[in-house]
Amino acid sequence: MEWSTVQHLDLRHIGRGLKPSQPHAAAFHPHQAIVAAAIGTRVVEFDAVTGSKISSIDIGSPVVRMQYSPTSGHAVIAILEDCTIRSCDFDSEQTCVLHSPEKRMEQISIDTEVHLALTPLQPVVFFGFHRRMSVTVVGTVEGGRAPTKIKTDLKKPIVNLACHPRLPVLYVAYADGLIRAYNIHTYAVHYTLQLDNTIKLLGTSAFAFHPTLEWVFVGDRRGTLLAWDVSTERPNMIGITQVGSQPIISIAWLSMLRLLVTLSKDGNLQVWKTRVNLNPNRPPMQANFFEPA
Repeated sequence: MEWSTVQHLDLRHIGRGLKPSQPHAAAFHPHQAIVAAAIGTRVVEFDAVTGSKISSIDIGSPVVRMQYSPTSGHAVIAILEDCTIRSCDFDSEQTCVLHSPEKRMEQISIDTEVHLALTPLQPVVFFGFHRRMSVTVVGTVEGGRAPTKIKTDLKKPIVNLACHPRLPVLYVAYADGLIRAYNIHTYAVHYTLQLDNTIKLLGTSAFAFHPTLEWVFVGDRRGTLLAWDVSTERPNMIGITQVGSQPIISIAWLSMLRLLVTLSKDGNLQVWKTRVNLNPNRPPMQANFFEPA
């Protein structure tokens, strides 16, 4: 497979400083060829095909992490260095504070690891700081749901969050490699994704979901890539491979190519085919599920 440059995004003239600023956060629109980049205190939206700038908004503080809201057309939900959660609506060119920290002096940096999870089924965002024991949920629209702190049933450090793109499920990943699926309305436990003790994991660093099948792809901080089939009451691990020794920081399913892409912390980018077992009388070979493309 060959990779070629389609477009360069010119970020050199964003902001008012004398020195060019570096982008420190980015998010892709879930349905359109649009990418948002955070540079300093500004969030800039680009056409990913032409490279042209669509709009730019000053959000008030540098963005640490952001995602496009799946319940609105052109809005990103971001956690900022001042620990506020804000929405940035590119259509109305308005920003809105959704959540402020209890301690006004609380600050984080763009290198702080924080976790955001958004669901298309409710206008809410779940967020939490790395290795904390709780998750906070708050509405993504002005006057929406008030902030609520959720204490999960496991007293373990939380290392990642994700929402299923079609089902009312919040995935909470813990530091020992265990992942628990909770109902986003009642917070009742649906199921647990857990391997036996012979396989050591360090905790999920990336999630991805198949667009039609009930497959959940998980990247571990130890460099392990896993696939789970969650279509039944008792989910099955259907694939496992070792990508490398570095944490897998991002996973994406390319629908047009039917391929999975993984990005590791050291910059290693790999593309994978998934091998489906067509014989129901034979158990799937977990080690053969992922095949380098």
